[in-house]
Amino acid sequence: MQDELLSIAKKAVDAGAAAGVQCEAFVQKARHTSISVEGGNVTFGSMDGDYGIGLRVIKDRRTGYAYCSDATIDFGLKQAIAATRFGKPGDYAFHGDKDYAGARSLFDNRIASLVPEDGISLARDMMEGASCDKRAFPARGGIGFGTVAMAVANSNGVAAYDEGTMVSGSIMSLIKESGMVANGSESDMSRFLDINFEKIGNTATERAASQLNQKGIETAPMTVIMRPSAAFDIFCNTVAPALYGSAVKKYESVYAGKIGKQVAAKGLTILDDGTFDKGLNTYAMDEEGYPSRKNVLVEDGILKMFLYDEFSAIESGTKPTGSAMHADRLDASTSYKVPPTTCARNIIFNGPTMSEEKMIRDTKNGVLVLDVLGAHTANRASGDFSVAIYAGYAIKDGELAYPLKGGMIGGNMPQMLMNAELADNYKLEGSGLSPATGYMPSIKFENIRVSGE
Repeated sequence: MQDELLSIAKKAVDAGAAAGVQCEAFVQKARHTSISVEGGNVTFGSMDGDYGIGLRVIKDRRTGYAYCSDATIDFGLKQAIAATRFGKPGDYAFHGDKDYAGARSLFDNRIASLVPEDGISLARDMMEGASCDKRAFPARGGIGFGTVAMAVANSNGVAAYDEGTMVSGSIMSLIKESGMVANGSESDMSRFLDINFEKIGNTATERAASQLNQKGIETAPMTVIMRPSAAFDIFCNTVAPALYGSAVKKYESVYAGKIGKQVAAKGLTILDDGTFDKGLNTYAMDEEGYPSRKNVLVEDGILKMFLYDEFSAIESGTKPTGSAMHADRLDASTSYKVPPTTCARNIIFNGPTMSEEKMIRDTKNGVLVLDVLGAHTANRASGDFSVAIYAGYAIKDGELAYPLKGGMIGGNMPQMLMNAELADNYKLEGSGLSPATGYMPSIKFENIRVSGE
């Protein structure tokens, strides 16, 4: 695979040189299998793949992009060159950094060897876990697994390759009792075959049972504890885009002009680490072939830096940070069909931690939020958000009092980070609307606006 993809990438770059342009080729080959759980039944979902080349060229100080197959490189190159007519001029150039000494590949042969029958067996394990309560019905969910390989080459002699594996599972359990219906969901994902699928089902059913007898919440400022899923979903749609250098340059970020200033709670460090040993986006390089690295964005609450892809770094007079991904809008995966842009890879929160149980015990009046809806509607320029509570609990006098029926939370995430406290229950998370991923704990915030129905 490595020789095949690198050969194609170099072939495209050589074709660009013959046409008199600088060229970068991104070759991506993905294979994915999905198994569905629908209405209590396990069915084969799909087995598909995608294989193509993204070509980016520089001609007369302008850039152009197109995609093609290995059989249509010449046509794709012509399309990319034609697209330069619409690009803005700049001092663009492709990097020549080939220092992959700190490279880390996350590949599990056990995942690469899985067949649909294996996925069906894992789905049945998940459903078996969901049957821990005889009232429960596994309504929907599924198993997904696959591999992705990518090669990047450019006119500056870069030729880089890496491949990785991924597996995930999710399920929703329904419980009906005394005319009431409650649901609970759980999911997990990993680069390795180390997930306990039975536990996924068990947790989903336990959550469904705990959601019976829901009540509304009063409207008031109160303590909000966000589980990793809710915290990352909101962070990914507010703070993360504000840490991209392109947004800062256009003054579309609340962090513009704040390097060296306090922007988060003292003791809180926020990283974007492309070398993280569990990261869902950990590869030897980014999708421009730039070596992966650990970027300390916020250290002890102080803003240290922003993230850049190659061309946004040039426009801002700085260096790239290994943060380029071929990220399509509202898509959780990357695709050679769109040009690279800045995207957080593995966001990690570090700092003093406590157990989530202690957070709850220390809360007199608040809510524990498991999941939210509507985070994608947040204002990325200001960091303001207002989201619906999809699943959560009221906290009264240090205890979970009852499950919530509806409710909203709103605020400004950059301001909320100024008093954030971390739990120790870290989990890998994705937002679902971006390839950005995180390794997040529950986070406690004070004096947050909560609105009842």
